[in-house]
Amino acid sequence: MKENKIKFAIRDDDTSFFTDPLELEKAYDFIKEGCISLSVVPFTVPIHKDCVYPYGKDIEYGYYDVLKNKPLVNYLTMNANNRKYEICLHGYSHEYRKETERWFPEMIWKDKERLFSEMKIGKAHLENGFNTHVSVFVAPNNAIDKKGISAVEKLGMNFSGIIQVADREVSCSYLKNFLLRWGCRAFLKIPYPGVLDYGKHKELVAYTLDSVERLKYEYQICKKRNVPFVIYTHYWDLNNNPNTKEILKKIYEYVTCDGATLVPLSECF
Repeated sequence: MKENKIKFAIRDDDTSFFTDPLELEKAYDFIKEGCISLSVVPFTVPIHKDCVYPYGKDIEYGYYDVLKNKPLVNYLTMNANNRKYEICLHGYSHEYRKETERWFPEMIWKDKERLFSEMKIGKAHLENGFNTHVSVFVAPNNAIDKKGISAVEKLGMNFSGIIQVADREVSCSYLKNFLLRWGCRAFLKIPYPGVLDYGKHKELVAYTLDSVERLKYEYQICKKRNVPFVIYTHYWDLNNNPNTKEILKKIYEYVTCDGATLVPLSECF
């Protein structure tokens, strides 16, 4: 029997100043072996769109430095060293802005210069604070365009997330990847399975926890093509919604029993 060498990654978004280490422990208490990749917000705001969620309603508005949460820093630093967690960059503040009755996430409403400046600061902040190297960028709300991708490239990072239509600079590699992505959606009915090389950076989709059967289908395609299988979630959603956690547990058991290895997201590139 051929050995299964498929790399499997779980990307968890929204770790921030407000995260209690016990929340992470609770969310992933079923993981026997492997690394969870945490998308960390360096200076989060407490208000997301019209609500203060999931942090509570009595929190003063402002920018909250993740490194000021000493129990979290100590917990993640210790466990990053033993490969239980990996640190990824998740925006700068995860701040939304409302314009003409629509909410826009920070990678969309901020200008190019501000994005690069803040992402550079945020990356260095996480690297210095957690004594680690940060090589993967995850956009808040999974929304990014040319401005944000330009900053990703300048910082020498790769991108994990959902890729839309006209949201990259047009180039030969873009056109090639455009055909691959939309051809895959047309014939396989899933986002492109595998790493897409844009020359100055690479991109890799993360699949959603919509259903166990859907994820099994996506996994089997990744396995057949010998490419990484990545899914994304949020620790607070796992803790608040038993159904979401059950889907993750079942797919985790399914792929690991099949021989896939849970690795840091950066290794999938």
